Amino acid sequence: MTTELSDVGFTGLRTAVARALPHMATDWADWPWGGLLLDLDGTHLYAVATERHTMAIGRAEASRPTSPWRAHIAAADARSLGRFLEDTDPRDTVFVTYEEYGDEGAPEVRLRSRHATHTVPLTDNDDFPGWREIATKALEQPAADEPVCLTLHMLQRWAAVGERATFSHRGANRAVVVTADDFLGLHMPCRTRTSPTPALDDWHRAITNTQEKPGMPNTTGPAAHLRELAADFRTRTDEARARARREREERERQDIASRASDCMARLFPQTLGLVLSPEAWGGYPGGQEDARPMAVAHLGEGMFVTYERRATSSDDPWASSYDVVVLLRPCSCGKYIESVIDSDYSLALLLAEAEILTVCVNDCTPSGEREEG
Repeated sequence: MTTELSDVGFTGLRTAVARALPHMATDWADWPWGGLLLDLDGTHLYAVATERHTMAIGRAEASRPTSPWRAHIAAADARSLGRFLEDTDPRDTVFVTYEEYGDEGAPEVRLRSRHATHTVPLTDNDDFPGWREIATKALEQPAADEPVCLTLHMLQRWAAVGERATFSHRGANRAVVVTADDFLGLHMPCRTRTSPTPALDDWHRAITNTQEKPGMPNTTGPAAHLRELAADFRTRTDEARARARREREERERQDIASRASDCMARLFPQTLGLVLSPEAWGGYPGGQEDARPMAVAHLGEGMFVTYERRATSSDDPWASSYDVVVLLRPCSCGKYIESVIDSDYSLALLLAEAEILTVCVNDCTPSGEREEG
């Protein structure tokens, strides 16, 4: 019996594997958790690696729901897999076939990109840890304000995540949680016998100038008090502005999500208005550079619908605005096809077209790079 998923493509697989490989244990004699684990839950394929001190979990999205499977790859074969994926574009769709009995009678995974194919043998290693339970336990711990000690050479592994990642400390002897888009990581801190607080205090004393500079007269006057008042005023003003910004952004999120839901009921009463509840919409504030608030809803199968409220041209004497609804469909090349829709019928035509579209027609663009009309 052969289990195959040859028609299922995954977007983001190159990035997911590249982020996990620096954390992979390579010597099974010292640690039985070596190699790379591929774990498909039906909608996402997770690439997981660990050598006990750190754990990295990259995630790629399936083009459609499929049957779950789990495959363990030895370290040398995992590196070969990484080299194969390096030759693909990060946005490309990579098609994966899992075979319980391959050409040699052993389980294997076959990958197909736009230009090449690659076969990876699987191991029968059942000792790989329950990464979901480990990650869940770490995430359930509350964040801590105390200092954390990390092994510096291990920090280099997180460079594969990209330019930015968020580190959240969860307390003494508990894992530091590392997060980025489609990525979750864990980093165990150093077990120190002494608190780093005395060292911090020593540095504070060393760099704080508590002595009078020679030649400066010790005079009294309102200057010191004035500085305190000015600093207090600035702090309160900055806090008030930040609070006002957060409140404005929250209002924008709620308003644009509410407008999107109302628009669906008005323009798409027979389709989107029936399948998308008000809670399905996520609102995003306008931000900087005259960006407009936007609402986004996930439709499944890699499709999204976005909503914006745009103003007419600057020479419009009425200064009116209008609704813009865009359907984003995954293209076979790994990008997205973005189409403006304004009725149930226009949506029906696009969905019918999507059923027969099997190759890239060069009408796609990475999300966020669409030129405005």
